[in-house]
Amino acid sequence: MTSMDTRRTVLLAQHVMQRAVFVLRHDREVLDAVDDLIQRGFSGAPVIDRDRLVGVFSERDALTSIAAAHYEQEPPGTVAQHMRRDFAVVSPDADIFEVASVFREQPIRRVPVVDNERHLLGIISRGDVLKALRQTFRCHQPTKYERLQEHMAQRHSS
Repeated sequence: MTSMDTRRTVLLAQHVMQRAVFVLRHDREVLDAVDDLIQRGFSGAPVIDRDRLVGVFSERDALTSIAAAHYEQEPPGTVAQHMRRDFAVVSPDADIFEVASVFREQPIRRVPVVDNERHLLGIISRGDVLKALRQTFRCHQPTKYERLQEHMAQRHSS
């Protein structure tokens, strides 16, 4: 946690991210990747190539690729052929409010946390951010004693 001033403590992405992340390799066959997602109950996963984040593969990508393959009567191919390459990421030093902005601006459920070389460090869900914001808000509410002190200080300064 870093302090912006003496009264506010701001959580960073690295404090709330989940470090154990299920990933798909870029060369994984789509049908095998779909089996992996179904078995784990996930709606998508980050895609890795040589330990670097290169994409995101979701149920939507899988539906599109399998439907097209069925129509064309060809195998659906690999995850790399159907994954999204344009997606949001955050740095481990992004504060929780920056991460919340990503979720407000984009219809996503999770955002990868990466370093400068795009190594995947973790992942943050909307729920993780919501819990962190709730905790941050709860921590910033003045106690009855602090409110009384403030009230007394105002009375003495008048």
